[in-house]
Amino acid sequence: MMAESPRIRSLLRQADSVAAAGKRAAAEQLYLQIIDEAPETAEAWRGLSQVAKNAEERDAASNRAQELDPDYAFPDQETEETSTVAISDGEQTKPGLDDVSFSDDGKVIEGRAEVTAVGSAEAAGIDEVGYDHAHDPIYPEINEVVEQVETLYCANHPGRPTHLRCNRCGKPICSSCANPTPVGYRCPECIREQEDVYFTATPLDYLVTALVILPLSLVIGWIATLILSSPFGFLLIFVGAFTGTFIGRVAFRAAGRRRGRGLPQLVVVCVIIGGILPALPFLLAALQGRFSLQLVFLGIYLFLAAGATYYQMR
Repeated sequence: MMAESPRIRSLLRQADSVAAAGKRAAAEQLYLQIIDEAPETAEAWRGLSQVAKNAEERDAASNRAQELDPDYAFPDQETEETSTVAISDGEQTKPGLDDVSFSDDGKVIEGRAEVTAVGSAEAAGIDEVGYDHAHDPIYPEINEVVEQVETLYCANHPGRPTHLRCNRCGKPICSSCANPTPVGYRCPECIREQEDVYFTATPLDYLVTALVILPLSLVIGWIATLILSSPFGFLLIFVGAFTGTFIGRVAFRAAGRRRGRGLPQLVVVCVIIGGILPALPFLLAALQGRFSLQLVFLGIYLFLAAGATYYQMR
């Protein structure tokens, strides 16, 4: 079964990168972590078959991967590579196979040692003879990879650990920043950059729209006030949506049929100003304690008109 979870896919990419860099012990630990969380992930078993410590483990991982994905053609297994630690003339290399002697503080005195780690001991970087290789200067690259895997934090929220990355820019993102798309998760910045293609309005379009819509809103607001002051003032709540739709369409044409991020908000502000200024007598009456039902009708009218306008402009 192929990886489905975004977390598992992220861990697989990290494990493949570590394995490609030749850091087999760190890559093996990552593949084991993936298998522990998602045992049916064929990619993890394939990767483990390339970096496992001994031939038996590699064969077992290869067989399991073949069961999960029979169509995959496995390459020939690499021969196991071992390196040595030898202390002579002050020169050190990495541990390999042979007997080894340690001082009281756990340092290698002479000989060669097999680097072997099982389960949680490997995660801590300690081999079967007690040698802490992940925290020894001999293994700076493995220690660096382990640190990178353990300290992946959201770029926008540094305090949130994550296993997700934006599939466009590769930036680490948390679940709050992840925007699902048909091709994977993307960060808000990449989403905004994609949306910019559709927002082509210029500063001149904003100015022209404001100069057209504000006077139009004042005229419509004055007509609405006349209706409000009549015995049929309640009818105002039924024309709010139609008024907003009309203003929105006029504003869209005034902007040259171009869209802008702040253009809907600008038009809504013009509609509200155009509705409030002619109705100042009703507002002053409310401030003086003479609350009237007409003020409720005006509020409903402005809410419906502004909502319809925003819908037309978004």
